Amino acid sequence: MSLLEKINSNTCTLRFRNDWLKIFTCPVPSSDFLSFVGVATIDAPQHSVLSLLYDIESAPDWVWKTSEMRILQELADDNEGRVVLQHVTAPWPVSDREIISRSTAYKDPETGEAFIKIECLPDFIPEDDRYVRVRKLEGAWNILPLSENSCRVVFRLHIEPAGEIPSWLANIAVIDTPYHTLNNMRDFVKREKYRTPVDAAFKESKNDIIRNYTDFITE
Repeated sequence: MSLLEKINSNTCTLRFRNDWLKIFTCPVPSSDFLSFVGVATIDAPQHSVLSLLYDIESAPDWVWKTSEMRILQELADDNEGRVVLQHVTAPWPVSDREIISRSTAYKDPETGEAFIKIECLPDFIPEDDRYVRVRKLEGAWNILPLSENSCRVVFRLHIEPAGEIPSWLANIAVIDTPYHTLNNMRDFVKREKYRTPVDAAFKESKNDIIRNYTDFITE
């Protein structure tokens, strides 16, 4: 079972709420580090959000604490996604982190919901001694159209930052990532370059989409 499927809303805590955004933190089995669930209503078409997410090189402009993101490999066979490198800045004297992940995209042919699954690939390339390599990460984006000009975005992530960062310190700051990232997304999707739908490779599948976020929406 996926880690995302194990997150139970009954054990999560609502940490932030306003008129368009809710952020929860959730304990994860066998980990001292909390995961988060961010639920946002975005006043932009679904295709604008997908265009922004697909524009990997723009990530340092809007993804919280990201200094670099680039594609290492497109997995073209059967739409198996793409492998992405991400560098995340950390305050001195903590070393910056390096994340290697695979993103695989699915779309429900009936509802139009898009689902981007993120899985860690820590050994895809040799480690760079300038960074601490993250070895445990799992996340997802769910983007569901609500109307022609609005959509719901659910952003879920669990990361174990490795190295010497204590869990109590990471857990204090865990809501910073969804708060700042989704706030920035809300502004960036309105830019002209994201008004055109992207020609991205989505697997047409209803069963591969992990949707256990209903309780977070209605909370």
